[in-house]
Amino acid sequence: MDSTPSATATYERARRLANIAVWSIELQCRRLESAEPEDTRFVLRRWADFDYLIVALTRLRRAAQLAARIPQLQASLAAALAQFDSALPDLKQMRDVAEHIDDYALDQGRQKAVARQSLEVSTIEAEGPTLRWLQARLNAWETSQASQALFAAVKEASRLFLAGSPR
Repeated sequence: MDSTPSATATYERARRLANIAVWSIELQCRRLESAEPEDTRFVLRRWADFDYLIVALTRLRRAAQLAARIPQLQASLAAALAQFDSALPDLKQMRDVAEHIDDYALDQGRQKAVARQSLEVSTIEAEGPTLRWLQARLNAWETSQASQALFAAVKEASRLFLAGSPR
């Protein structure tokens, strides 16, 4: 018995994972633009919401990459992923530092320009809103636009792939 999932099953799983991620992105973007009950007690709530946004954006990108492993979808999704990366050029750096914060806290991270002192220094501007951290920038409105475009490409892939695919 072959335990490798079919291309159809892989695409459908990738689309479901992308769907969850895009909804999570929209949720975080709404939270970043709103006042929440805990704001008076947890003054770093928006920073935490940006952390969750970075995770959701990374998951969306990975779900699209999963779909792009299917040969028939590789070209169209590679272009969509390149557009996503171009729209959010600082996402990878923010994700990498956040994911390996323990290394960076000891000045042992891969990106030598990131000093441990910069880990806890950021600003959140109301416009967008926008996180500025590590000489990088992440704007919630731009993330929403980029993620919607990438998810649209994943959905469009079903027209290219599933229509001619045996189930």
